[in-house]
Amino acid sequence: RISDVDMAELLTSLVTDDPETNALWVVRFTSIQFGICFFTSLTRTDANAALALLGLYSSFGRRKEATKLYFIFLILSLITDFIWMIIYGNQISGAELQELQNEWEDYAFPPVGTAKFVLGMSIIQFIVKIISVPFTYKLFSNLGDDDTLGAVGTYGGAGSYNRPPGSFVLGAGSNYQPTAAATYQAEGGGYQNAKDEL
Repeated sequence: RISDVDMAELLTSLVTDDPETNALWVVRFTSIQFGICFFTSLTRTDANAALALLGLYSSFGRRKEATKLYFIFLILSLITDFIWMIIYGNQISGAELQELQNEWEDYAFPPVGTAKFVLGMSIIQFIVKIISVPFTYKLFSNLGDDDTLGAVGTYGGAGSYNRPPGSFVLGAGSNYQPTAAATYQAEGGGYQNAKDEL
C-alpha cells in the first residue's frame, strides 16, 4: 500500500528544475485534459479545452508570460471545476429521484447514464489538473524572460533570434544548416544557389 508520504516523494522526484523536463510533463497533462474535453462536451460546456490549448502553447513555446497566465487560469479552473462537480452531482441525484418517480418527462436533464459518465470524466480531468500544478509552477519559475537570449532557442520560444543566414529551426534548441542555401545577391537583384562544402 502506497502511503501519502510515498506519493509526495514520488511527485517531488519527478518535478525537477529542468524546464525541458517540466515542459514535457505539461504537454502530456494538457494533452490528456484536451482529450477528455471531447467526452465532457457531451453535456458540459466549459473553458477546459481552451485552457488546455493555452497550456500546450506555453509549454511548446517555452513562453514565460504564457505559462504564468496558464498557471493562474489553471488554479481558477480547479476552483470552478470543484464547484461544478458538487452542483452537477446534486443534479444527478435529483434526476435519479425523478426517474424513480416516473416524472422524467418533467425534468430537463440529460440521461442519467450520460451525466454520470461526464461527471466521472470531469473528476479524472480534475485529478490530472491537480497533478500538473507543481510541474506548471516549476516550468514558469525556471523559464527565462521571453526577451532574453539563449533560454531555449525554439521558434516562438525565448531563445536567440539572431540566427545565421539560411539556418532553419528544427525541434527544441537546434539549428539546421542546409547543404544548399538560397542567398540573395543585392547587386544582381536575383538569387544564387550557394552550395556548402561537403
